[in-house]
Amino acid sequence: MDVSIIIVTYNTCQMTSECIESILKNTHDIDYEIILVDNGSTDGSKEYFEKDARIIYIYSNTNLGFGGGNNLGYAYATGNYVFLLNSDTLLINNAVKEFFDYMQNTPQNIGCVGCVLQDQFGKRVHSYHSTFPSLSWIFKEILSVSIPKIYNPYKAREQHQTRDVYPAKVAVITGADLFIRRNVIEKCGLFDTDFFMYYEETEMQHRFFQEGFESVIINSPKILHLAGASSKGNKHFLQKIALPLKSRFIYAYKIFSPVQLQVFRLMHLMMIPRVIFSLTSFENKKRILQIIFGRYEKKSN
Repeated sequence: MDVSIIIVTYNTCQMTSECIESILKNTHDIDYEIILVDNGSTDGSKEYFEKDARIIYIYSNTNLGFGGGNNLGYAYATGNYVFLLNSDTLLINNAVKEFFDYMQNTPQNIGCVGCVLQDQFGKRVHSYHSTFPSLSWIFKEILSVSIPKIYNPYKAREQHQTRDVYPAKVAVITGADLFIRRNVIEKCGLFDTDFFMYYEETEMQHRFFQEGFESVIINSPKILHLAGASSKGNKHFLQKIALPLKSRFIYAYKIFSPVQLQVFRLMHLMMIPRVIFSLTSFENKKRILQIIFGRYEKKSN
């Protein structure tokens, strides 16, 4: 088997179906399998997908999160390459073969490859980070939350992603389309399940980097990413930032030195005024404050 395509879904039946159809329509001249991991959907996904003989369907009774879902899918994968693909994406050319051909003809130290993602209007959307998160990088994230409209880190990243010279080495490829050599996963592992969602692909590729593997962006695969479509909702501001904030703290405890970690924790005190005066429930405020003042404890294996 050349490539195992792993998709994790959660209550996105229609969107996931369209993603799978785009793979089947556009992928050819390569041996591949589609592994769909359902994180406990209750929207009819189970009844819909378990009858589809074109895919390997795995239903989890509990929501394992993004990393945990992909880890479960990997247990069933037989491909020499593993392609992690978001359920809110659409392939518009033979992207899987483009990734495969590139990796077959590039040095073994290139562990991951991704592409420049587009939205439905053909505009480039967030596809990678040029560097791993640093204290200054995170400070800007905190600033954008503490003093809104002063700085938009996402807009800044999109403006940065206008390079036209490819292949381009980057630090982190977004988990929306991450094509990985199997031998890299066998050596370094896949996702750390301490993360439920957010920062898991960052920590993973940092681990790969420490073992000498690099990530590269190419522009020949064409993939639409309906960014955030699989997690949209009417959540309040504090609810939206709680999970990314928790994952950021987990990442910091794993990666930063003790001194860096102290600075990291102090920087987050900037968020407290906005949290306190936010027009939301006490429970939402309490959750954020617990993350800021709490202590991370590694899960037992």
